[in-house]
Amino acid sequence: MKQVLRSSPPRFAALVALAAGALALTVGGTGEACPPKPYQPVSTFVAVDPPAGQPTSSKNGVAMFGGTVARNMVNLTDKNIPGKFEAEDKEVLLWKADLGSKAYGGPTVAGGRIYVGTNNQRPRNDRDVHRAKDGAIEPVDKGVLMCFDEKTGKFLWQAVHDKLESGRVNDWPEEGVCATPTVEGDRVYYVSNRCTVMCLDANGFTDGNQGFQGEKYKEKTDADIVWQYDMMKELNVFPHNMSAGCPLIVGDILFVHTANGVDDGHLNLPSPNAPSFIALDKKTGKLLWKNSLPGKNIMHGQWSNPTYAEIDGVKQVIFPGGDGWIYSFVPETGELIWKFDGNPKDSVYELGGTGTRSDYIGTPVIYDNKIYIGLGQDPEHSTGISHFFCIAPKKDKKGDISGVLEMRTKGADGKDVISEKPNPNSCVVWHFGGEETRKFAPRDFKFGRTMSTACIVDDILYISELAGQIHCMNAKTGEHYWKYDTKASIWGSAYYVDDKVYLATDAGDLFVFKHEKKPAKIDELEGITATELKEARKQIKARQAQVTDKYLLAKIELDAPIRSTPIVSSGVLYVMTEKTLYAYKAKK
Repeated sequence: MKQVLRSSPPRFAALVALAAGALALTVGGTGEACPPKPYQPVSTFVAVDPPAGQPTSSKNGVAMFGGTVARNMVNLTDKNIPGKFEAEDKEVLLWKADLGSKAYGGPTVAGGRIYVGTNNQRPRNDRDVHRAKDGAIEPVDKGVLMCFDEKTGKFLWQAVHDKLESGRVNDWPEEGVCATPTVEGDRVYYVSNRCTVMCLDANGFTDGNQGFQGEKYKEKTDADIVWQYDMMKELNVFPHNMSAGCPLIVGDILFVHTANGVDDGHLNLPSPNAPSFIALDKKTGKLLWKNSLPGKNIMHGQWSNPTYAEIDGVKQVIFPGGDGWIYSFVPETGELIWKFDGNPKDSVYELGGTGTRSDYIGTPVIYDNKIYIGLGQDPEHSTGISHFFCIAPKKDKKGDISGVLEMRTKGADGKDVISEKPNPNSCVVWHFGGEETRKFAPRDFKFGRTMSTACIVDDILYISELAGQIHCMNAKTGEHYWKYDTKASIWGSAYYVDDKVYLATDAGDLFVFKHEKKPAKIDELEGITATELKEARKQIKARQAQVTDKYLLAKIELDAPIRSTPIVSSGVLYVMTEKTLYAYKAKK
């Protein structure tokens, strides 16, 4: 029987033991960073002269997570995409390619090639194996970025990264390269398992050795490194368990989330002054600016992605922080424009995920000059109460644009009592989530923690939860239309193309839903006439069946858990399981 989070990776089982205990950390305040290191100026950012080229909101020929700098998980051009098929149906399966045993980020298609991050558990090179004590030949644990031919799936080359000497605290065994690559022209950018920002030549060594000359491996199937920037060495960053993220390119600037986080005991933040957000020159890897927010308020890890937008005439790069705040910066300098707290002020972060305060793993999406994002946590923490927001920053509103402000008063016992008051500077358009108090509700919250990024088309928003639900809502008003429970955990995001919405699960299933411009409102709790729980459950189940009958087009079973987002490019649907990359095209 399929269950939520039924097949979590070994890292998360081990983290349960590491996180044993009951430390509660209240992080409801201002979100200001701690004092910087002695060698830094008083400001939380360090800026130098930006490179030539100004940020723009156009695609600029860049292939990345979310397709554009807006990060909206939609494809408005491709048509005739297969929606009902079997995983091994040769009439629609163009090709499939072996990966390692884990794959998280997602494929990126550009310039006739496909790039994916994985591990080395199915080695492509004999040098990347060793003989075990019992004499068996085994793969050496490494992080790998693979490059394939787009049309045939032929393996072209790979970047192979040794594991960090510090071990699982920074680089968990067998997780591999977890980032989704960003590609512009003949350059491939990603963050390796070693917390290093990489710039590779898309052509490999076929056009000679470009840029950096000290590659460890230089065979014809190895990667040509143009430049690399070691965030642990240069910035004292301490990634928690893994480094991940999809770099953002705007003009000549590359924006990266550093993954700075706590140690293996989950109590100590080894590098509170290290930056969480940085900007590099995409051509050289030179540091342009760094920002040390959220500083000492980081709760766990930081694995989200930056987004770029020009909203109300203000150009800005938007970073979700590991303290539950979102931060907006001037792209060229790193100066703070505004910040937004997505949690209630009395929320508390607790080890193991039992608390009410969360941070972000999903990426902010820009649609109609508004920002959409939901809160989540490390999937090892399972589900819990969460929130989803639509916010509309204004050029005349700086600083804290959260919906509410914190109030502290002294209780009868002399302890602080935290409450809220409206924020006159608020830019919240609408909010979904919080407690569910209606009778017969199957859980006590409306929206659970999410690792997903929103998908918005025709003013209709799709957002999924870690616990398996996908919600369909009105992007302008937040009105809730329907939800569907996939019965398995969701690590990726919903993806729209060809009037369909694709969503993959940790159970290895690909769900395909029908998109409507005017969805029906099917609320499983509205209009319940039952007075007893047993009868209420029957009525709830009947409403759930209505959603299934009206919107579910297909459920396709694949060979392994899927922890990424399906994408479509040039009429081909790409689905990446933990161990295989599939390419599907509609029957002729």
